[in-house]
Formats: sequence, structure tokens, C-alpha cells
Amino acid sequence: MPLAVMGAMQKKLASAAVVLTLLGIAGCAYENPAQPGPPIVNLSAPAQVTVGATPGSGTQAGTATVSATVQNVNGAGLPNVVVTFATTRGTIAPAQTSTGSNGVATATLTASDTADVTASVGTLSAHTLVVATGGNTPPTPTLPVAFLNVSGSATTGVPVVFSVSSSVSGATWNWSFGDGANDQSTTFAISHTYGRAGTYVATVSSALTSASSATVMVSDPTPGPTPTPGGFVASMTCPATTTLTQACNVAVTVDGAPLPSGAITNVTWDWGDGKTDPNLTSPVNTHKYDNAGTYTVFASVTGAPPLSSPKTATTSKTITVPTPAGSTAARRN
Repeated sequence: MPLAVMGAMQKKLASAAVVLTLLGIAGCAYENPAQPGPPIVNLSAPAQVTVGATPGSGTQAGTATVSATVQNVNGAGLPNVVVTFATTRGTIAPAQTSTGSNGVATATLTASDTADVTASVGTLSAHTLVVATGGNTPPTPTLPVAFLNVSGSATTGVPVVFSVSSSVSGATWNWSFGDGANDQSTTFAISHTYGRAGTYVATVSSALTSASSATVMVSDPTPGPTPTPGGFVASMTCPATTTLTQACNVAVTVDGAPLPSGAITNVTWDWGDGKTDPNLTSPVNTHKYDNAGTYTVFASVTGAPPLSSPKTATTSKTITVPTPAGSTAARRN
């Protein structure tokens, strides 16, 4: 074969090899997997519920308009959501109603005494104390306030400790645990064991105080040990008010279990307006502010036996004190 012909064939074979090599490299190219998209958020699912009340006056004395606001995770009001209302005093109607286009559902409370009103949406709930009104005078509670202290979560078969905080002594407490069981005691604490998982509204009341309720979500035990929160921890509750007078309650847990209010030996209050109440023994205290506004309330709480030695913890709560209805400032607004 002539040398010129052989040289041309070798060049063609070399070109074909280069093409095949490039095709092989392209066939082995790595493709990056698609990145996961952002998590899907259900904007039509209720994420929080808040409740407030506006007491009536004049011919509407003895009533209050209760408003429950249902919002999604972004804080937008959700329409057409069913809200269930319940009260520890008087009556509230309707007991169930749907939210409007702004995410708000309303009901009317009729009561002659301080009532604890709860608004529930599925497993979500919120409550507020509504103080009874009398004519055109500023609303004042006719009974001392009591607070129910209990963990918001529990396990079937495990005793749950309920305690009540109140400045009243010598009361007989009526306990309702929401599962059909009831009990009575003269002590400030009691235990109850739930047999079935579910969401229960527990209530404590007496003839000498207002009633108070709390929601307990009970679940079945899960495999493995459940860690127990430890330490001496104080917390504070200050229900919304419609006057310049604010009532607050401190509660303490020791290793996750509520400490009976009788074991609280000292509470020092700082009301955030330059005034303090030192060295008190009751976990419940009230304070009258000179002016409406937003204040941060601090409390230093010391507990004694059944602890091996006294311990102290601090807690705080930011509150909003409104201008009382019927005042000169309110009329100017």
C-alpha cells in the first residue's frame, strides 16, 4: 500500500479515537441532585389563639364581650375556624361559633362574679379572667383570685400534681380534672392520674375565691427514659385587666413538680413603676398603678420545706395596664 494512503488512514483512525474518548467522558459526567425545596407551611392551619374581654357597663353591666383571635404561623387571621368557649362562672353564648373574615370569633359572657373564660381551637386554647362589672362604677373583683398551677403536659399512668395559689386560707377546694373525675381537699395541692390520652380542662374552685382552670395534654408513654426538668424554677402569671389594678401569681416547680404554695416562704415584688412589696409570704399579690402603660413585673421567690434547704429563684412578666373604661382619659380618646 502506498505510504501516502497509509498516512491518511492513520489520521482518520486517530480522529475517530479522539471523538470516542470525548463521548465517553460526556457519558460519565456527574449530575448534581436537585436541591430540596423549602418546607411546606400550611397557612390555613391554626397556629395560635388569643382571647380578651371587654366588660359591659350601664345597662350591659354583668356582661362582657369575649373575643378570640385565631392566627396562622405568620400571624394572619384565619376565617371560618370553629372556636369553643367555656366559663367557670355564669353563662357564655354561643358556646361554639366560627371566626369572621378577620379571624375573630365573639361570644357574650353573663356573670355576676369573676369568671375564668377559655377559648379552644382543636388542641390550642387560651384563657383570661373576666372581672364582673356593676353599673357605672369601675369593675372590681368580688372574690379573691385563685390560680391553678399544673404542667401543661402529662403521661397516662403517671400522677400529675395540681396546686392552687391564693391568699385565702381555710378554703375547701373543689377539683375537677376534665376526665369525669372530681375530688375535694382543704390542702393547696392534690394529685390525679389520667388513664387515657387526650386534652383535658381541669378546674379548681371554692366558695371563698374565684375559679381557675388550665389545659392538660395527656399522651401515652414513649419508649425510653423521659428526661425530667430539674432545679428550682419560678414562673409568673398576670391575667389581663381592665382597670389600673393588676393581680399576679408566682408558682414554683422543683424538678418539674409544682411546689405547694404553702412551701413558699418569701416573695419580693417589684412592680416596674418604682414601687415594691418586700417580704410577703403569699404567692398572690395585687398592685394599683397610678397610670396606664406597659410595665415589667419582677418577683424573687424563696421556698422552704419539703426542700432540704431554702432556695430562691426570680421571674418576670411584661404587662399592659389599660386606661380604665369611663375615665377622663378614655373619654378623650
